[in-house]
Amino acid sequence: MKQKDIHLFVFDSLSDWEAGYAVAGINNPQFQKNPGSYRVRSVALRKAPVVTIGGLRIQPSLALEELSPSGSAMFIMPGGTG
Repeated sequence: MKQKDIHLFVFDSLSDWEAGYAVAGINNPQFQKNPGSYRVRSVALRKAPVVTIGGLRIQPSLALEELSPSGSAMFIMPGGTG
């Protein structure tokens, strides 16, 4: 079975706590009918690192322009001050 990508949009001043439960649940095999069928990848406007409102530095997996909607099982857009 091919792994499906779930994309998490990351940006400077991202409210890092908002996506926490979703990402943890997606990555926890206990909450998956078929463990390992999903993976979370971060996506940003550019591939440059972003810093969340909590000070966490995130290196995006890909830039938004590289994302194909058909290649995404879900797109998570958390809030932030931006």
